[in-house]
Amino acid sequence: MFRHIFLFCGLFFTATTALYAQPGLDDNSVTVVSNFEARLSEASRVRVTGVTPPADSSRRRQQYLVVDRPISIEYPAPIIRPRGVSRDKTPPNKNGYIGIGAGFPGALFGDLSYDLSAVDNAELGIYARHHSFNNNGKVENQKSSDTEFGAEGTYLFDQGFAVGGGAKYTSQSRYYYGYNFPELETDSVPSFTEDQVRQRFNIFDLHAEIFNGVRTEADFDYKAGVALYLMDGNPAVRESGVDFTIEATKWISDKQPLDIKLRTDFTTYKDTSTQNLNNIYLSPSYTTSIAGRYRLKVGVNLTSQDDDFDVFPDISLNAPVIEGVLSAFVGAEGSLQKNTLRSLADYNPWVRPRLRIRNSEYTRFYGGVEGSISGIDYRAEASFKLIDNLATYLLDRRTAIPQFQVVYDDGNIFTLQGSATMKPIKNLQVNATVAQRFYSLETQEKAWHLPSFSLTAGGAYNLEKQNITLGADFFVENGLPYQDSEGVAQSLSPLLDLNLNGEYGISDNFSAWLRVNNLLGNNRERFVQYPTIGVNLLVGVSAKF
Repeated sequence: MFRHIFLFCGLFFTATTALYAQPGLDDNSVTVVSNFEARLSEASRVRVTGVTPPADSSRRRQQYLVVDRPISIEYPAPIIRPRGVSRDKTPPNKNGYIGIGAGFPGALFGDLSYDLSAVDNAELGIYARHHSFNNNGKVENQKSSDTEFGAEGTYLFDQGFAVGGGAKYTSQSRYYYGYNFPELETDSVPSFTEDQVRQRFNIFDLHAEIFNGVRTEADFDYKAGVALYLMDGNPAVRESGVDFTIEATKWISDKQPLDIKLRTDFTTYKDTSTQNLNNIYLSPSYTTSIAGRYRLKVGVNLTSQDDDFDVFPDISLNAPVIEGVLSAFVGAEGSLQKNTLRSLADYNPWVRPRLRIRNSEYTRFYGGVEGSISGIDYRAEASFKLIDNLATYLLDRRTAIPQFQVVYDDGNIFTLQGSATMKPIKNLQVNATVAQRFYSLETQEKAWHLPSFSLTAGGAYNLEKQNITLGADFFVENGLPYQDSEGVAQSLSPLLDLNLNGEYGISDNFSAWLRVNNLLGNNRERFVQYPTIGVNLLVGVSAKF
């Protein structure tokens, strides 16, 4: 059926085409014999379910290249007005201090200082101090007095260099009261007037120096100075000293200084005769850092005394073992140390003024560790010291008034010592130093009146709310060796000395203070036949202005 229809349609289209292709036909109309109706065959419907594509979790980076295009904009300058800021007024500086006190036995104390800071680039201060006690009521002529006053100042010039200087006068009075404590019991004890046993020293000090006040462009530091003193003693002795010093440092880097120091120290001592002690020192050294950890100093100390030339080492090495906790150090050093009337009388106030001044020559080798752990700063050291002309003290019993003569000897000293500082709790600081010395002398049996063991401990506590400061100091020293009247070595009683002090701030400008010394009442003899005064006290007030 469908084949006949398709055939008929094909013939129809063929005839129609031929009709249009033949020219000369008059009638162009077309007659439709039948209509064609097209139909789709039935088909089954297929359902399709959409699937969501997987999410894209990859990161993409976009790079934007922006070309700077400066744009010139002209606008009028803004008007800036300062804004007022209220500030708390700072309290004015206190340039002055004064403290006065009194106590027993017969003690007087005074301390005054004032800073004159009105001039730019300048510092100038004046001071005066006095401390005396009088135990004459218990022990005849057991008393002392110290008075000093002076001025210190510096001035920095605009060119970068500075000058400094100072002057001081000191008056010291000591009394030979050792006759009150004879070694052997006697029926009567001699008596002496104050003038007979008094030893008075009047000392005038003067010093001046010039140095670079700021860092120079060439990293070169310099300093030159002169210091002199005149010491007049009663009974009639006199000592003078002049010390010239020139120092220079070239900093190759922050940790590599090249130092050189030239010092000339001249001393003249006069009693019935004249003694001169003239020393010259030349000390070059170089300090460098090795591998950024080790610090090495290499130098020498060249000395001259009375045409006698010596070369002493000046070498040290510091190496960290545990960074910030433990460091080790070793070194060797040496020099000349003068034994003058001034230095010997400072150590032993009852030394005979007429003596022989000499140099001590020493070379010291040392090593140890230092550092900080758990808030404790510590240092422990062992040293071996070779020394010529070590000064020791023997009592001269040939006179009615006991005095000490200086005896020099050669030998060596082995020392173990340590120190520590810590803050166990807030506002409390504690420190301690201990040393044990072993003497070996060539001639003398003992190191007369030189300590072997010493311990110093102290602490300070601040009660902020109550404005109170409390302190304590404790001293221990072995009984010093001495030679009795028969020439036999003996030992004095040991030292146990406890001192307490406190200060209460009444206001910002005024405070009251108290000092109790030798609280344990130890009358130990530091030097044979010269015991200490036992318990003594000072109480006073101070003010700032």
